[in-house]
Amino acid sequence: MAVEYRNLMEDIVMQNLDVVLEGAGCCTCDYCKSDVAAWTLNNLKPHYVATRQGRLMVKLQSYELQSRADVIAAISEAAVMVKSNHRHGRS
Repeated sequence: MAVEYRNLMEDIVMQNLDVVLEGAGCCTCDYCKSDVAAWTLNNLKPHYVATRQGRLMVKLQSYELQSRADVIAAISEAAVMVKSNHRHGRS
């Protein structure tokens, strides 16, 4: 039996990424989206789970107002950084 685990913070960030990027006027190309996601995930506490019950607990926590605000703030900060130093269009 293989051991499986997942950082659910990735799912939470990706659920909010497009809305925040559009609101910040940031480019939504694949380069910018991946840079914003990576920067955001490096600056948020990971939420690794290995069980279905753990997944449900983290998903419930992600809907708490402060948790959602922390994720949106981290994405917004990353969007500002990427917007001013984007990779697309470079040779």
